[in-house]
Amino acid sequence: MSISVMVEKERVLEALRNCYDPEIPVNIVDLGLIYDLKIDGGSVFVKMTLTAQGCPAHAFLKEEVERQLLQVPGVDSAQVDIVWDPPWTPERMSDEAKKQLGFDRPQEPSVPLELKPIRSGSSRSAPDGSNLLVNKRGEAYKVSDDVKAVWELCDGSKSVGEVVGVLAERLGVPIEEIAGQVAQMVYEMLQLGLLANPDEFVQLDLT
Repeated sequence: MSISVMVEKERVLEALRNCYDPEIPVNIVDLGLIYDLKIDGGSVFVKMTLTAQGCPAHAFLKEEVERQLLQVPGVDSAQVDIVWDPPWTPERMSDEAKKQLGFDRPQEPSVPLELKPIRSGSSRSAPDGSNLLVNKRGEAYKVSDDVKAVWELCDGSKSVGEVVGVLAERLGVPIEEIAGQVAQMVYEMLQLGLLANPDEFVQLDLT
């Protein structure tokens, strides 16, 4: 005689919180990637998305979610469907995730899209493998892959608008979807000394 175990939704969510998009240090629940969750006896059905179509982590993340679900007591089968409609946006993140990734900060002021910022300082990897950007004062900041990508593209030859265009093509998303976010990243890096505004360069030593 077998005894069936009732699958608890909270246990399922706990399992999903063990899954991470390799590009972002936030679990897929708080990231807002889970669109639907259904439990039918010992079967669990998950409908989820990724932060961008064409994400190389597509197959890996799907398998990892299924693996985590099958470890939940009472779960006999797990089905995970990746969908793209509606598209994911940062607004779907939990408040804690927004705070962790810096999306809780005011979106204004920003920077004009015609500005051609130039990166300042250097980049390196932290002991845990995460990205660090270091300004010329030696102050280090842990940043996401997206922020690092923006920093690398800011070589003084591209305007903020052109950087947005390159990233939009790379991510396969509309320009208007990320323009404000990229402009805000540039603004914050200017404030931290990780980017410089070439229009503000002055000659301090005239001798």
